[in-house]
Amino acid sequence: MVNSARTLIALILILFNINPLVSSANSANLLPFEDETLGRNSSAYLSTYEVPSIQMKEDFIKEISTYAMKANERWGIPVSAIIGMAIIESGYGTTRIAINANNLFGIKVWGYNPENAWQLQGQPDEDYERIPVLADYGEDRKIYDESKRRDNWYRAFSTYKEAVNYLAGNLLVNKRYLFAKTNYDERIKKGWSFERASKEYLYDIANAGYNHLGGEYYRKQVGGVMDEWDLYQYDNKEFKDISEHWAEEQIMFLAEKGWISGYSDGTYKPNTTITRAQAAAILSEFLALTPLNKTISFIDVEKSFWALESIQLVAQHKIINGIGEGRFSPHTILTRAQMAQVFYNAGFYSQSANNGENSFDDVKKYYWAYIAIETMKQEGIMAGYTISRFGPNNPVTRAHMAAMIYRIHEKGLNK
Repeated sequence: MVNSARTLIALILILFNINPLVSSANSANLLPFEDETLGRNSSAYLSTYEVPSIQMKEDFIKEISTYAMKANERWGIPVSAIIGMAIIESGYGTTRIAINANNLFGIKVWGYNPENAWQLQGQPDEDYERIPVLADYGEDRKIYDESKRRDNWYRAFSTYKEAVNYLAGNLLVNKRYLFAKTNYDERIKKGWSFERASKEYLYDIANAGYNHLGGEYYRKQVGGVMDEWDLYQYDNKEFKDISEHWAEEQIMFLAEKGWISGYSDGTYKPNTTITRAQAAAILSEFLALTPLNKTISFIDVEKSFWALESIQLVAQHKIINGIGEGRFSPHTILTRAQMAQVFYNAGFYSQSANNGENSFDDVKKYYWAYIAIETMKQEGIMAGYTISRFGPNNPVTRAHMAAMIYRIHEKGLNK
């Protein structure tokens, strides 16, 4: 009689396209149709390990931190929050959805059998109609009719990196949650610690609907692992390649304000030259530019380009204009003369220069950036290499840019 019942259940599973030979997790985390005694199906967040080892946890944080820092550079989401959320939502990468779909955050896709999605076989319905039970082995050990459900599908990612980028570059910058990033940036600029600002970020997104248990709960849960692993170290803008550099103080000041950022390897590369795209990103952040009611696009700046929004903003405000023929030339290196003109366009002066004689032998009165260069010298923002030499065609480095932005802020010319 028992064998007949098991045969009937197997036929039902095949009929409803539930393969009892394929696990939705791995052998450490069986489902009811795989093991009538031990199988459980209560949660896609169930870990496939009893307790991840310390080494597993450290390896997970090391990997995710790399993706999170890169995501922070592109979209500004706090690194500590991304890593902390990944730890809590995926159990250090050990949950069923993390293992089967590289989904570290429980991000769902809704509908009947949607594409690019994974589902834990046998999981009960959460939000819609009740799902028929095909076999009942007890609590957490039921087999449901998968053809009658439309929720609990989880977005499938090819890698952890893709999951992090989707969270930071799609979900958390949409209209629902974008205000939390704005709040975070403002709090950092006001002098909040990374710890306090990041925890408030979690509170904001949870209250906006990211976690149904609310801000206090989510801040406490994720904040706990952020404290445990000191994840704020990844938010810290200290750079390992600026110690004793002549612009170290200025670089650190601007980084703490959130006006400049470094690279994912923890460097700033102070002696690397600045491109037009990088200058656009720094100035749009420094001036907190907002979009104007005019559409500006360039044929050499693709929609997926990392600095697209910044380029559009500086062009709308006529701070950095295009080079003609609908082009912006984002990868072109800025010269000192061009940088002076950009600062002049931005209005970083109290009074335009009106010199009777030119200050530099290599910048004549008929030179296209003459007024801008003289004005920046007058304001103490840019100086020459010597008393008589400005070097208008020399490139601007990342250290030079930081030093000039620092002087502008100190003089209050950005207000």
